[in-house]
Amino acid sequence: MNLMEIQHADKKVLTTAQIAEVYQADSKSLMRNFQRNKEHFQEGAHYFALTGEALKQFKGGRQNDATLKFVSVLYLWTEEGAFLLAKSLNSEKAWQAYNLLVSQYYQITKGLQQEQPVSLPYDEKRFLALEQRVQEIELRLQGVTLHTGEQKRLRQAVTERVDQLCSVQARRPACFASIYREIKRRYQVDSYRDVPQCKLQDALYFVATWKGGADA
Repeated sequence: MNLMEIQHADKKVLTTAQIAEVYQADSKSLMRNFQRNKEHFQEGAHYFALTGEALKQFKGGRQNDATLKFVSVLYLWTEEGAFLLAKSLNSEKAWQAYNLLVSQYYQITKGLQQEQPVSLPYDEKRFLALEQRVQEIELRLQGVTLHTGEQKRLRQAVTERVDQLCSVQARRPACFASIYREIKRRYQVDSYRDVPQCKLQDALYFVATWKGGADA
């Protein structure tokens, strides 16, 4: 894989198409996940959105790139932004990317414990910077909501639970409504689609053990 290096605002960045290639995903899925969780991304820190003259100048330096021809808004992603996108995809390649960041963090932690005190000031600075990055990303990931596939898993779990609890057809609509109402109450969201991604397993267990709509 040969990704052309791009610099913008003194940062190394990637286009959405490049990230999609790395994570073996498609650009549309990436952008859907981004738009759904946009409040957790910070422009300038995680991405840049090029429009107008800035976009025109960017295109001017890449006239052979056919993917840019009809683009009206171009997103460029920093390393931190790419990691956030990786986690929201929940694919194998995306998990590898996120795990790489965590692995780097713990490698530096281990190295600090083995280094001589005289070299600690420089290494400690590196460690603290990476630790902060991990903490910031993990905090933002707590707000990432379910992607389309995870929403489907939760819906299927609800249907399976209704099938188990409601043998009377007439009671099924009320049972569905009760479960979804309890999901929204439990996670303090307006829709099951807004359940935090990090709470998916908890939500699946909650649905599987829910007993509020059982037949008498």
